[in-house]
Amino acid sequence: MAKVGRRRKRKTSTRQRFLKKKGLKKVPRGKEIDHKVPLSEGGSDSLRNLRLIKKKTHKQKTKREARRRARRR
Repeated sequence: MAKVGRRRKRKTSTRQRFLKKKGLKKVPRGKEIDHKVPLSEGGSDSLRNLRLIKKKTHKQKTKREARRRARRR
């Protein structure tokens, strides 16, 4: 898994494998790839931990996760 500072980042190959498994060449319009369990919370960069969700839903989920991380500090 690639690391950026303290943050962990999804590998490009994982993204490509996920899309291929779904029968897609690129992420559909209005959707984003999301980690069900965030990498920052110990989630893996495996295909089982990825899903496609709407951009708006992803933004809301990311906001909730950021608040949760802030409370832990």
